[in-house]
Amino acid sequence: MKKIPLNNDWHYTPKFKETFIKEGLKTYQTVQIPHTNIELPYHYFDETMYQFTSSYEKTLLIDPAQNKRYFLSFEGVMTEATIYFNHQKLTTHKGGYTPFTVEITDVIKQSENHLFVKVDSTERPDIPPFGFVVDYLTYGGIYREVALIEQPQMFIEDVFVTVDGNTIALDITMNGDTLEATPYTFVIKQNDEIVERFSDTLPQSKTIHKDIQLKYWDIDDPIVYTLEILKSKTVLYQTSFAKRDIAFKTDGFYLNGERLKLRGLNRHQSFPYVGYAMPSNMQKKDADILKYNLGCNVVRSSHYPPSRHFLNRCDEIGLLVITELPGWQHIGNTAWQEVALLNLEEMIIRDRNHPSIILWGVRINESPDNELFYTKTNQLAKQLDPTRPRGGVRNFKNSQFLEDVYTYNDFVHRGDNVGLEKRNHVTKQKVPYLVTEYNGHMYPTKPFDDEIHRINHAKRHLEVLNAMYQNNDIIGAIGWSMFDYNTHKDFGSGDKICYHGVLDMFRNEKYAASVYQSQTDNRAILEVVSHLQIGDFAASEIKEVLVLTNLEYIKFYINDDYINTFYPSITYQYLPHPPVIIDDFIGNLIHEKESFTHKDANRIKEILLYIMKHGMNLPLKLKLKMGWVLFKNKLSIDEAAKLYEKYVGKWGLESLTYRFEGYRNNQLVLHKEVGPTKDNDLNVTVADATIQESDTYEVTSVTISHEDSHHNRLFYSNEIITITIDGPLECIGPSTRPLRGGVTSFNLKTLGKSGLAKITITSHRFKNKSVTITVL
Repeated sequence: MKKIPLNNDWHYTPKFKETFIKEGLKTYQTVQIPHTNIELPYHYFDETMYQFTSSYEKTLLIDPAQNKRYFLSFEGVMTEATIYFNHQKLTTHKGGYTPFTVEITDVIKQSENHLFVKVDSTERPDIPPFGFVVDYLTYGGIYREVALIEQPQMFIEDVFVTVDGNTIALDITMNGDTLEATPYTFVIKQNDEIVERFSDTLPQSKTIHKDIQLKYWDIDDPIVYTLEILKSKTVLYQTSFAKRDIAFKTDGFYLNGERLKLRGLNRHQSFPYVGYAMPSNMQKKDADILKYNLGCNVVRSSHYPPSRHFLNRCDEIGLLVITELPGWQHIGNTAWQEVALLNLEEMIIRDRNHPSIILWGVRINESPDNELFYTKTNQLAKQLDPTRPRGGVRNFKNSQFLEDVYTYNDFVHRGDNVGLEKRNHVTKQKVPYLVTEYNGHMYPTKPFDDEIHRINHAKRHLEVLNAMYQNNDIIGAIGWSMFDYNTHKDFGSGDKICYHGVLDMFRNEKYAASVYQSQTDNRAILEVVSHLQIGDFAASEIKEVLVLTNLEYIKFYINDDYINTFYPSITYQYLPHPPVIIDDFIGNLIHEKESFTHKDANRIKEILLYIMKHGMNLPLKLKLKMGWVLFKNKLSIDEAAKLYEKYVGKWGLESLTYRFEGYRNNQLVLHKEVGPTKDNDLNVTVADATIQESDTYEVTSVTISHEDSHHNRLFYSNEIITITIDGPLECIGPSTRPLRGGVTSFNLKTLGKSGLAKITITSHRFKNKSVTITVL
């Protein structure tokens, strides 16, 4: 097999006429794949902007060899693609989330060939997910990669690899007719080292069994193998696979016999301005963010199959995946259902060798029961892959259960009630039960919302995860969602954005992100969930401070005065790492700095802490205590008020710094300082110091954060930033934009050239900042 990428230098126009097919495009833009049919604003736009039919064409110079067959491979075209080759219509594919191939052997010509693709990106009611409202945008264009494939007359079309104990099974599908038994060599590698080599003949499709000792794939040690099938030293087929055992039981999910609570987030595949059109580098980064930054062990690819690059990375790093057929709430007519079944088949055949995938989603997300349709989806999934269980995401109780795992979107939590429903309140059947969405639209949170709102957002995620860990009937919980995303007019905050993520659209963190980070042991985490500015709180009263951490205890200081040592809160006792709650801002300062007796100092502290948490309306007991202290110590009301100002309000101090020290094994691991500072500046972070194109252009990012001198982000900053580039990179979206929530990112794409790119960030207020990126 020979694969030739066809991603560069397409001709594109955002319209279609029948005459284009034969006459070609007279006026066009030259574009690269992945490509979005129109670049969108960040927010406040008409979602019909991308809903039109467009035209793509490319001239292919081919020298076809005798006894070879040729195919075009499309990984994703949104929404309907009609393929013309040398002016002949070859096929139409419905559905933008799954791959398809078309054979061109009979119409290919020597030298110059004309490829034309009509792309209908309208919301067609005959194609999933359309037919009613959809809470996300689908964008348009040829947004995944395209290739020309050269094959022999008879070739290996697919190999489904399964491992059972010490036996590997290769279910091989051949394409073509021959009576000759052809010898092939099979090579299994780990990190380019040969593990096993054997030979067999393939006169037709067959299953080959081979005894072999393989190591297990695990989330902490994800060992991936490569199968190569060769003929005369030429690699004809290649796929990756792994050995791992999965089981969903009523008491949990088991990976290689070990019980594992599933903790994760849902992910859309969209990016600002260009929607779905992002190459491999950024797809892989999302997997890395989930695994290494957020500490998740599972992701749900809502509500459609993701890029193969994303799945490949999940395999490599040990991130579990739940994936599902395209759709959202609506089930269409019979023709619509046939497209859905085809998309399901395409998804499973493409992805069934990925060890990271642990569950096929065979229901349309949050759709009503439909026994006939869902019997078909379950049967099809089991036929194509009998090794994996099936789930079906619903949002109502006591749904018909045809799958192996009861998957349910639980939005019961409202901030002051239970985190999750119990399994037996959702389904009477004692079956494996997994929560596939929570929070999200129940409490949309913008990165620039007031601090109380952002704190409560984090607390809601804490409550749900705590409930999940408490309940052994719940296999796991997958939050909604990883990041904010553009949506239709029926949803979101009126600006075409759903602010449902623990990250913003550029993957920058909100406070809730640290809820997930703090539950992992991969790295030390200490996030103070407040800037401790009294003006952000009702009545200027800071009642407590939440510290999200995986350390053992926190020592708390104010202006270098030790206040107290605080330990994980029993409120969230079921979490692997409960947060620490700082609820004493006085400590022994009154005892140490004032001349009161020990008992009177205790009384004054008790009164001040009560006022701090509950206000000035003291209960009778505390009123009597306060009266006695004032009388005994001959204090006036003004003098008592000054004690409040000094130890609670902290007014009039020349400086005020809160320091939080995190300890493990009695060793200081991390510390963080919070408080007003005189100085602040822009901090610039480059995601990749070096970037190299693959089969397409690639993309990296630069993030600009407005921070104080303690390196804390200033969430209310909307400083205007301009980026200029000298070198072989191009900015995606406008080069001038505001900070949102004190931060923004610029995605930068390569231009097919190598060299050093200098990126300069300017603003009205701060000195210019420059960074460099090497493009190989």
